[in-house]
Formats: sequence, structure tokens, C-alpha cells
Amino acid sequence: MTLTDPNTDISPPDTSAETPRESVWVGLIGVAFVVSMALAYRPTFESVGGVAEALLPWLALAAMLLAFSGRSFAIRLSGILVAMAAWYVLALSDDRWTMLSFALYGLAFIVDETRLEVGLTLAGIISVIWAIASIGGPTWTLLIPFLVFAAASTIAAVIQRIGRLTAEQARLIRQLESTREDLAASERSRGALAERARLAGEIHDTLAQGFTSIVLLARAGKRTVERTEDTLESIERTAQENLDTARRLVAASQPDELQMVSLPDALRRHLQTTLPKGVGGDLEVTGTPVSLPGSTETVLLRAAQEGIRNACMHARPNRVDITLAYLDGAVTLDVSDDGVGFEENHVRDRGTLTGGQGLATLSRRVESLDGELLIESGGGRGSVLTVRLPVRS
Repeated sequence: MTLTDPNTDISPPDTSAETPRESVWVGLIGVAFVVSMALAYRPTFESVGGVAEALLPWLALAAMLLAFSGRSFAIRLSGILVAMAAWYVLALSDDRWTMLSFALYGLAFIVDETRLEVGLTLAGIISVIWAIASIGGPTWTLLIPFLVFAAASTIAAVIQRIGRLTAEQARLIRQLESTREDLAASERSRGALAERARLAGEIHDTLAQGFTSIVLLARAGKRTVERTEDTLESIERTAQENLDTARRLVAASQPDELQMVSLPDALRRHLQTTLPKGVGGDLEVTGTPVSLPGSTETVLLRAAQEGIRNACMHARPNRVDITLAYLDGAVTLDVSDDGVGFEENHVRDRGTLTGGQGLATLSRRVESLDGELLIESGGGRGSVLTVRLPVRS
């Protein structure tokens, strides 16, 4: 899985929202043009100069529309330069056309929305032209273009800053949504892997052990001809139990042993039905029994099955006992035998018929519930398998 890293995103920022064309500047352009036309437009067609003066405002409007809607920077720049030239001629003929400068200021800052310096340069040129057109009037009127330039520049800088923040916020939101989708996909994958591991453990603890019993019974039947009928009955019973288990796994239900009886009863029943003849065993329950989650009971039952199976297959015990202890905030299960024990470095790989994965699978099950798995063994002194799981109230 690959999560989006904000430090590696080098894509250019979204500039579509950096200067809101449809708000401040567009309104300013429209109002300035309408006001200028109302104040200064007096078309006359009595001379060539009158016709040219009558057409210039419309030429300026067409050029401003080109500057506003052009697809490339060159087209937009050409449009505003033509509009500025037409406006300069108009302003020289009638100072009331200077109102059109406000529309040109608006265009200056949208010619290139990504670079404020381009707008500032064009706005400065407009201010200089305006000041030149105002020469001959009162001295204080020369200050107006530069005051307007300062105000327009400040507004443009604020608008661009807001636009950049909006674009950055949009980018972060998209990045967050992408990260959330990646995390959701990761959780689904993790859940699938956990379910696969759980199912593998279930198969090992049920079907694999059943098939192991069938193989052992078949081998015993070969050696003992007079007990063939009993052996066949045991094989049939074990195979039927495996079939029922397979159906349960397909239905993804709780282990059969825990569906009808309590955990202590299931442990006691398992001892009685799986210990070979000549091997004794008993279950001891200490503490006050409490209700346990289904996952906890399943792991404890699987731990008992694994401990009994390993003891009977490898330790040649006379007794296999189980102790189930309900403690304050925890529950422990001990499977102890008095067999020959085993070497410490072989503790996790003693099985031959099932691939030696029982203890590894059990360890993963215990760790998934934040528990502990301990195994103690000494040569000739038996072994103890202990599982400790937390019990949250």
C-alpha cells in the first residue's frame, strides 16, 4: 500500500481559484465601463474624428473582453494593451473617460492570475498614463491615479492570498480523502489477512488434527489385526467429526464444542474423548468462572487441544491434566503432562504429520488477543503449556 505523502506532492497548485474572476474584478470592470459610457459617451458622426471617437469605446470594450476571456497569456496581454491605447486616446479627448481606468485595473490583475507582479506592472503603467492624461488640471488630481494604484494593488494581493489559501485547502482535502481511501483499503486487506490466518488456524486445529488421528488409527490397525473393527469405527467417527467441522467452517460459526456447553465442560469432554487408553487426565477449575468473549474461549479450547495432541504424540505421558484459572482481569489455561519432555529448541516444530505449525498458529492466536504463550519442559520431567489471556470488564 502506498499512502499519500504531503512532503512528496510536487504538483503545481490549483490556480483556478486563486483570483475569483466572477466576483470582485468582473463587477468592477462592468460598473466602470457602464459609468464611463454614461458620463462621457456622446457619439457624433459629423467628422472622421467624431466617428473614430464614437467607435473607440466599443473597440476598448472588445479588447477588454478579449483580455478577460483569452485562452493564452499572449492573447490576454494583447487585449489589455489595445484597451489601454483606446482608453488613453479617449481620456485625452475627455477626462471623464478616466473612469474607465478602474475596468483596466481589474483586467490588469487577471491577465496572469498566477503572477501578481504582472498585474502590478500593468496597473503601474495604467496609473502613469492616467497621470499624463490629467496634466493640465489641478495638481491634486495627479495623486489620484497613484492612490487608486495603491488601493487596487492591496485588494489584488489580498484576493490572491485568499485564492491561494482556498486552493491549498482544496488540495489538502483531496489528499485527506485519498489517504482515507488508502487506509480503508489497508484495513480491508488487513482484515482479509487476519481472517485467512484465523481460518488456517481453525483448519489446523480441527481438520488437520482429525486427519492425523485417522492416519494414526490406520497405522495402528495395520499392526493389530484383531482390533480392525474397533479401528474402523474410530476412523469413521473421526471422519464424520471432520466432515461436521468442515461444514461449520464454511458456515463460519463458533466451534461446535462451545455451541452447546460451557468452556469447562468442553475442555472436560475433550479430555475424555481424545486421551488414548492408558493415559489419565482431569480438569481443575479455580477461581470464579466469568463470561468470556467467544474469541477468548475459542483460543483457550484450541490451546488445550494443541497441548493434549502434542503430549500424546511426542511425550508418551501417563497423565495429561488441564487447569483453568479465572483470575482478576485474566484467565489462564495450563496443559501439563508427566511425559519425557522435549528439547527447548524443538518446542515449535515437533509435529511431523501436520507440518509442525500447531504451536506457531496458537502463538499467533494468543498474540492477537494480547495474551501470552509459555512452554516449560525439562528432560524426563514432563512439560507445561500455559496460555494467559486478559479479561476486560
